[in-house]
Formats: sequence, structure tokens, C-alpha cells
Amino acid sequence: MNKQLGTINKVLHLKEQLEEEIELEVRRMRDHISMLQTRLSVLEDTYMETQNKFLDKQMAGELALQEMGIYQSYLFHLHVEMEKRKAEIARALIALDARHEALVEAHKETRLVETLKERREKENAKEEMRQERKEMDSISSMLREVNK
Repeated sequence: MNKQLGTINKVLHLKEQLEEEIELEVRRMRDHISMLQTRLSVLEDTYMETQNKFLDKQMAGELALQEMGIYQSYLFHLHVEMEKRKAEIARALIALDARHEALVEAHKETRLVETLKERREKENAKEEMRQERKEMDSISSMLREVNK
């Protein structure tokens, strides 16, 4: 029985390590997504500022034809970069969701092994009590025989 508990403890230790590794990976992925979202936010702010500046100059009639082309080219570039960031964030969120599912599964497996360990410990305790009772009964019957 103790050998089984030793094996269960080893399995439990491995399950806990796996769960910790996945949890760390999920945290890193969340941090990476947060960084990507911050970069996207900066791009969006830059896009809005540039677009507002472009519209203001256009309304004031201060925009030369060449400058208009530069603004439009830059706005197009910012738009493409924003779309790339959005796609990158979407991929990262999908990957995060998959790792989070793996974390939930690892957590379930760890709890399952913990439950098994607790049951084995209870069984071992019951068996030890049974053995002690047997020994006590044996000693007590031997004492009765001696006292007769």
C-alpha cells in the first residue's frame, strides 16, 4: 500500500508541475496580448491624430497636392499595420484560449490524483487500524490463555 502512495505522490507532483508550467505560460500569453493591445492602441491614436490633422489642413485649404498624397499614404500604412495587429491579437487570443483549456484540464487531473491519494491514505489508515485490532485481539487471546 505504501508503494502505491509513493507512486501516487510522484504522479501528483508531476501533475502539479505541469499545471504550474501551463499557468505560467498562460500568464506570459496574457502579458503578450496586453502588449499587443497597447501597440494597437498607440497605432489607433496615431491614426486618429493624423487623420484629424489631415482633415484640419484640408478644411483650412493649407494642403498641397504632394502633402495630400503623403498623408493618404501614411494613413493607409497605419491602417494596414492596425489590421495586422488585430489579426495578431486574434491569433494570440485563440492560442490563449487553447492553453487556458489545457490549464483547466491539468487542474482537473491534479484534483483527481489528489482525491485518489486521499482515498488511498484513508484505506491505508483503515488497514493499519485493522492490523492493530488483529494484533490486539491476538495479544488479548494469548493473555486469556495464559491466565487460565
